[in-house]
Amino acid sequence: MDGQQAGHDFPFSIDQRAAVTQVRHVTESAMLAVVARPDRDLAGFPDEYADIVDYIVKITRRIWIDGAVGLIYETYDPNCVVYTATDVGRGVDRVVEGTTVSMAASPDLDNHFLNVAWSGNARDGFYTSHLGFGTGLNVGATGYGPATGRSATIRFCADCISLNGRIHTEWLARDNGALVRQLGIDLHDAARRVADVAPAELYVRGWPMRLDGQTPPLPLEEPRETLEQHVRHLFHDVWNRRMFDQIVVHYDPAARLHTAGGRVGEGGAGIRALHLSLLAAMPDARMTIGHVCWSEETDGVIAAVRWELAGTSRGGAWFGDMPSGFPIAIPGMTHCRFGAHGRIVEEWTVFDEVGVLAQVYRASTNG
Repeated sequence: MDGQQAGHDFPFSIDQRAAVTQVRHVTESAMLAVVARPDRDLAGFPDEYADIVDYIVKITRRIWIDGAVGLIYETYDPNCVVYTATDVGRGVDRVVEGTTVSMAASPDLDNHFLNVAWSGNARDGFYTSHLGFGTGLNVGATGYGPATGRSATIRFCADCISLNGRIHTEWLARDNGALVRQLGIDLHDAARRVADVAPAELYVRGWPMRLDGQTPPLPLEEPRETLEQHVRHLFHDVWNRRMFDQIVVHYDPAARLHTAGGRVGEGGAGIRALHLSLLAAMPDARMTIGHVCWSEETDGVIAAVRWELAGTSRGGAWFGDMPSGFPIAIPGMTHCRFGAHGRIVEEWTVFDEVGVLAQVYRASTNG
C-alpha cells in the first residue's frame, strides 16, 4: 500500500503482505491461541505454527519460559552462527550451552515481547527481528561475577534468518550495561572480566574508515520511496553526515528513545543529546546498515534496523574513562515505531555496552 492509505500519512510506501500475528498490546494467551491457517506461507516449518511471527513467539516461550531448552536442537541448524559484540559462536551446542548458563543465573527470568518485525518468505528464508525484555532474580554466577541476589530487567534483540524450520544465522544484542548496573556491578569492572576471557573468534575485523581522504560524506544516491529507503537515508544523514537537525524533522516532538544502559531520551533535544554522547566516544565513527525489516503492529508501523557503528575509542563521553585510540565496533539493533503522521514516536535501541568496552580493554592490553 502507499503512504496515504489506512488513515496514515507516511512519507514512504509499504508493500502489501499477508497478515501475521501481532504482539504489541496483545495478551500472551491471545498470542498462544493463534492457530495455523490453510494459506500459511510456512512450508518446511512444523504444522503447529501459523506464520513466522507465531513461530518466533512460541519457540521463544517454550525455550525460555517452559524450559524446553532441548527444542533448540530442533529449531536451530546444527551449523548455525551467532554473532554478538564480543565473539562469534558456531554450532547448535554453543546455543544450548549459552542458554543453559543464562537461565541458571536467573531461573525465574520471564520473557515479554515488544515487537517482532520480519521480511522474506518460506522459499527464500525469513528474516526476523525480535525485540523483548525479561526480568529475573540473579541467584547464579554470571560472566560478570558471583550472584548478587538482586532483581534486574534486561532488554534484548535477536535478529534471525530461518529456512525450513531452522535458524541458521543470528545476531544477538543484550543491554548488558543496564544489567550490570542493576546488579550493582561496575560497568568497567564487568568489561575487564569479559576482556580477560579470550573469544574463540574476534568480532572486530579492523580499523574503521569513515572518509575517503577529505571527501565529505555525501547523501545516499538512491530513492527515498520505500520504508527501507526512508530508514537508510535517515540513519545515514544523522549518523554519517552528522545532520542532527534531521532528528526534529523525523521524530515526533514527544518521541521517546529507549537505549543502552537504561538511558531514555525525551523529544528531539533529549534524543540528540544521546546521539552526541555516543559519537563523542568514537568521533570518527561510521554507521553501516546490515538489514531493515518491518511490521504492521496494533499501534503503528515499526521498522527494525540491524546496524554497526565502528570508530576509534575516545574516553570521557558515553563510556566514561575508557582507553582512547583503539578500534571499537558497536553492533546493535533499533526498532522505530512510526505514528500516523509518519514521524517516529518511539524508538528502542539495543547494544551491549559491556561487550563493546571489552573490545577496547582487550585491544589496549594486547597493544
